[in-house]
Amino acid sequence: MQAPTLSYAHIYLSPHMDDAVLSCGGRIWQQVQAGERVLVVTVFAAPPTPGSPLSSFAQELHTRWDYPADAVTRRQKEDLAALALLGAETVHWPYTDCIYRRTSDGGFLYASEEALWGDVHPVDKGLVAELGARLAALPLIQDSAVYAPLGVGQHVDHKIVCRAAKGSGHALAHYEDFPYAEQAALTKGQYRPELILLSEEALEAKIAAIACYRSQLSTFWTNAAEMVAAVRAFAERTGSGRLAERYWK
Repeated sequence: MQAPTLSYAHIYLSPHMDDAVLSCGGRIWQQVQAGERVLVVTVFAAPPTPGSPLSSFAQELHTRWDYPADAVTRRQKEDLAALALLGAETVHWPYTDCIYRRTSDGGFLYASEEALWGDVHPVDKGLVAELGARLAALPLIQDSAVYAPLGVGQHVDHKIVCRAAKGSGHALAHYEDFPYAEQAALTKGQYRPELILLSEEALEAKIAAIACYRSQLSTFWTNAAEMVAAVRAFAERTGSGRLAERYWK
């Protein structure tokens, strides 16, 4: 999918097809409702090369997602449905999820659940600079806002996008990677928080959009009802009783 050519007031960087909606869906909906143009850039959105082997871990994930074949293509359709519901535009960049990336001799960079939360593989170091340069060329207008993952949870793809965003030269607002942020101890450090209050309609739109990612629900929750309860509880806890999302600048 080619990137739209017009400029945007808000650009969200999503490591995978679901991350921006999981973390920022309420704010995205409110921005669109206010008449602002929103673009979600999903970085690791490309399918693996047709006919290339998959690790046993990737095959296991495809089975868990109930997409044993054409998993990425079907996840792209989920993403398009979710973002259409929120009214945002989207572009899928031609980089593969970490579970598909390989070394020059054919080995898999991240071939286990544990590897997803470990160090970024040395082969991926150059990817940070490449993505940073590509992010620097995003179609911004004056006072455009760029939103990047904070990297809580330590997923390698989230860390790569976070580092690339920091190297892009853009002023950033970092979002809390949900649902990893439920368990993570957020370190404020040099960041200051920005609390965005959500309307009930915004939260409902966010929940409906998350439900579009049918393949991913089983990764985090046992059923849709548990997802709804978790999203609402996190929003209420973030806002100390009010519905909210929190960002860090």
